[in-house]
Amino acid sequence: MQDTEYAEWRGRLERDAVLPEGFQIAAAQAEFVPAEKPELGAQVMNLALIRGDEPTASFAGVFTRNAFPGHPVRAGRSMMRAPRIRGVLVNNRISNVGTEGGREDSEALARRAAGLFGDSELEPFIPSSTGVIGWRLPMAEMMQALPRLRDTMDRRTILPFAEAIMTTDLWPKVRSANCGEGRITGTAKGAGMVEPDMATMLAFFLTDVNISREACRRILPRVVNESFNRMSVDGEMSTSDTALLLASGRKPYPGDDEFIRSLSRTAGALAEDVVRGGEGCAHVMRITVSGTENEAAAVYLARSIANAPLTKTAVRGNDANAGRILQALGAACARRGECIREGRLVLKIGGLTVFERGHFSLQGREEVIQNYLQERELPLPAPEWPHHERMVEIAVSLGGGEGSASVIGSDLSEEYVKINADYRS
Repeated sequence: MQDTEYAEWRGRLERDAVLPEGFQIAAAQAEFVPAEKPELGAQVMNLALIRGDEPTASFAGVFTRNAFPGHPVRAGRSMMRAPRIRGVLVNNRISNVGTEGGREDSEALARRAAGLFGDSELEPFIPSSTGVIGWRLPMAEMMQALPRLRDTMDRRTILPFAEAIMTTDLWPKVRSANCGEGRITGTAKGAGMVEPDMATMLAFFLTDVNISREACRRILPRVVNESFNRMSVDGEMSTSDTALLLASGRKPYPGDDEFIRSLSRTAGALAEDVVRGGEGCAHVMRITVSGTENEAAAVYLARSIANAPLTKTAVRGNDANAGRILQALGAACARRGECIREGRLVLKIGGLTVFERGHFSLQGREEVIQNYLQERELPLPAPEWPHHERMVEIAVSLGGGEGSASVIGSDLSEEYVKINADYRS
């Protein structure tokens, strides 16, 4: 049965990974010994490239709001002013944050990548890095490895790129959607340090429709806000968060409505994939809050429930402890100054009402909820592919205004602690 399920997942992944027209990707490796921790010995870094057949003026980026951003983020923000760009250069293993000369290193690598293909430095590759904070990029080894990218160029599939940008991710994340006569293909990486205030750790969207620069920059932040900005693995905002959209302009533009639907579908599925593949994740939760004064209040309350350690650990233990959910809701309402009318409050787990009319109604339902949670549990230690896409659905209605929103979160397991305790050692 598992062999069949794996084959179905892999088949879906490969279908989604087809590149839109006008793009090619490449991946290569560099071996290095970290100067900051030489006792680790030789380490392997992946380099991954997206290159447009032609430079494009139609591109957009959304970056972390963390006040201590990485050097590639700083460089990428500046490159948003470029008339045209050629593509993206990514490395894993080292995030290039807080290092002396780190921005110059990122820009030098981007220039070198352009030189490999005879591309103009005025049409740059945007650099992006992910991995350990505080280590400097091994420039000599990376410069030596860059020419290998020319030997691995691929116009068919984004999958080698998606695999190359992984760090603690257990499987590559790729989704796509048709968009008029064209398509949108997206890939993302992220497993920990995930509660974005813009996007996921790294996400890249390629499309072959002829969308304008102005439309790219109007639509991408909106879609990011409604997908990646509404997910959390551990409540920590990365220093490296980047989401980029590049268009090759080969196919007619189907209009804003169609493009937004297609990009939202792709980004929403990737956001779920990031949480599902999160460090130590055994359950994916969708927390939906409605009946608030506005959407912002619903997002805040849903995120507070998703991030509450007691909510996370109860779900991890398949424990029908609805009191922990209401505790988190009440604390968040108190912090925000949100009024709760207990008589109107309704809490449901898996569609089953467990609180209404001012009191709990759990008698005879705890075993049903426990079974529901067990059916949605993912195996730990996590395998190298997602065994299912089921979620724990938690819905709260405050019975007030028209505001509503959902946040995707994960539980908190002993595996998460182990991964992060041993992250550099």
